[in-house]
Amino acid sequence: MKYSEQFMEYIEYAFCKIVLRHEAMNAWQDLKRKEEWEISLDYLISERYFEPSAMDSHLVALLFRWLS
Repeated sequence: MKYSEQFMEYIEYAFCKIVLRHEAMNAWQDLKRKEEWEISLDYLISERYFEPSAMDSHLVALLFRWLS
């Protein structure tokens, strides 16, 4: 059974449209899962005030012992 060129283009367009729609839905679901899993830095700061830092206190103590 042979299909017309116009019908084949329609099938290809419909397939691409469905694939792109499903990829968009997957991306949206991934973002929602990530949002539910992660804790906001604003929330953490509002709950308990602390100065964000990159220095580990154990590392500082170890360095002071090593230098002494």
